[in-house]
Amino acid sequence: MNALSSQIPVRWASFKIDHMKFMFLIIAFILTNYCFAQSDISKTTFIKSNYRLEYPSTWRLDTSRISGTELFVFSPLENDNDKFRENVNVIIQNLSGQNIDLEKYKQITDDQLKRMANDCQVFESVITKTNKNEYYTATYTMTQGKFRLKITSLCYIKNDKAYLITFTSELDKYDQYKKVGNDILQSFVLTK
Repeated sequence: MNALSSQIPVRWASFKIDHMKFMFLIIAFILTNYCFAQSDISKTTFIKSNYRLEYPSTWRLDTSRISGTELFVFSPLENDNDKFRENVNVIIQNLSGQNIDLEKYKQITDDQLKRMANDCQVFESVITKTNKNEYYTATYTMTQGKFRLKITSLCYIKNDKAYLITFTSELDKYDQYKKVGNDILQSFVLTK
């Protein structure tokens, strides 16, 4: 009886270690597949005379110029209950004769965001300079109709035009779509 009772803790400890190894392997497998799945998404490139943009081939391109946009790229609906398509849009604004640079554009946007609905919360408003580009980034939340949205916009100014590229997601799905949204935003390249 003593020999049997002294072996039980050893077996239990062994089971815990084996169980932990098994769980670790499952988690590693899931993470590996997730990482590979993220990098294996096929992309489509939209090319215009003055810019190009890449987006997942599962997303839908709309160039009908609704709401004054150059284009929208819409995510697929997740299921029948999904009422909002996460999206990226491009708007080109003519700034001729207005003497607006990125600093002025940032100031105007900051003022507009302050005057928006009381529920607007700004997380980021910054100008970024790299070796290749200079652009303005704004990230904020707001309510539009029945949707609580989180929005990230990039603005480039070139040849008296503002190129505004905006990723919009439902707030509670933002983290889920953040990588693909940012990948689309960062794929935007001015070609002229």
